[in-house]
Amino acid sequence: MTAFTEKLDRAAGAALCEGLTTAGQSLIGAGAVSLAFGGAGVVPIAFGAAALMASAAGCNWDSDAGSPAEPWPGDICYEGGSDFKIIETINGDPRGGETPNVRRITSTQLDSTQSVPGKGSYEIWKIFWETSAGVAGNTLLKIGGPFSGNIYTWTQRWVGDSTCNVPGPSPSEPVIPPYKYNDPVDGCSLTVYTQGWATDDLGALNPVYKIEPAAELREGGGVIGGCNFSPVIYTGNPGGPGEPPIIRPWDPSWDFPDAPPNPWADFLRDVIAGSIGAGLADLLAAALETPYAGTTYRLVSVCETDSSGEPISQAVEETIPELPINDAILTRLDALVPLLQGQKNFKQPICSPVKPEGEFRTIGFISEEVSPNGKSCLRKRLRYRSKSGLGLDSVVDWWKDFSFDAGPVTVKHRGSSWGTITVWAASADEGKRVIRHAAGEAGVDADQVGRWEISGSSSSRLGMPGTMKVNQTGGYYWITARDGSDNRPLVGKT
Repeated sequence: MTAFTEKLDRAAGAALCEGLTTAGQSLIGAGAVSLAFGGAGVVPIAFGAAALMASAAGCNWDSDAGSPAEPWPGDICYEGGSDFKIIETINGDPRGGETPNVRRITSTQLDSTQSVPGKGSYEIWKIFWETSAGVAGNTLLKIGGPFSGNIYTWTQRWVGDSTCNVPGPSPSEPVIPPYKYNDPVDGCSLTVYTQGWATDDLGALNPVYKIEPAAELREGGGVIGGCNFSPVIYTGNPGGPGEPPIIRPWDPSWDFPDAPPNPWADFLRDVIAGSIGAGLADLLAAALETPYAGTTYRLVSVCETDSSGEPISQAVEETIPELPINDAILTRLDALVPLLQGQKNFKQPICSPVKPEGEFRTIGFISEEVSPNGKSCLRKRLRYRSKSGLGLDSVVDWWKDFSFDAGPVTVKHRGSSWGTITVWAASADEGKRVIRHAAGEAGVDADQVGRWEISGSSSSRLGMPGTMKVNQTGGYYWITARDGSDNRPLVGKT
């Protein structure tokens, strides 16, 4: 911040405190220009916004002093070149109530003020209107805020010609005379003119000033510098406390007698939009320029051999240095070409099929009840290979008291040395329980090797329910252990 801007800050701060003393309660309800993104027009100043501004500036403000401002219905035209609607907006978006298409506004009346501690306040106005057919009526619309973070304003939507023939009343504003300021640092004399008030998209209130050197310096002309400078427009930054104020050259046309109310409003909106855009551009540029950590991609062969057949290790390696994000992305994409080519050049490892191992076990089951679709019991067989080395008696002991619930769910375990095991069970969990019991005897961890497959059948003939137990028909446990494919199976007696 320069000495010049610091001097303007001091002048504006002193002028604000003096102006608040002069305005008193007439500040409440006075018109403030909305500089919010997408907003336009004027809104009444709420007590909370004025109090926050005074507190932030360190000013003493007696909100009960003086006379209150006259109620003001908003920045609208009462009659123009075509029919129109008055539409209530919330934070610049037309999401509130609205009048029908009317020819003219006949009058406006403050209906009530809604205020909730901690949430803010707004006014409700009754808009009396008349249509082109001569029908009269009225509509209630909100204006003001912030209330729970919302700013209520009005917008006017014309059917055709928007020429205003009967403008609505201008907002009342406290009369604040020019403030003469003598800077204690460099002794310069400045004059601060209150041009109006402005609000941002968060409802913060700021005065809008024209600041210029004292009259004797302006009249003397001469070299610009020191205490002599061209007039400037000065207002707070919508970014809030801690952000630099908006200071720009004053446009002399704003002083013309035929200038519209608040002629600087559109200029400030453009400045704010440009500042926001520039800030976003700076943040984006900083993000894109931030270095992205480097890395190394290494592709290693596993099947290459030398002239004598001994395995050797070959590799394709791409090193990515630390780069800005865009360069880092492009470099990584370029690295894909040699890495993919390396995959094509290296010999590809092919997994050999799993070799079956172990002695066959066959467990015969029978249901405790007759099948629902027949006259006999269900019969099921479970077959697998085992590397446990257990004898037949031990295998019988492992299975003889085991039972499970059969049903329509097919649970398979495949891809390991004990073969493919299939169970029809009442549920997936029940099928896995049967297979895990078999795996415990076979010396296999079914959850660590191979894979599970779950399926089923919609056929009414398959997957019959029933409680299955080891078959003991004929006085034998239907449990067999076979030592290889050529030997007779061994059967355990009950």
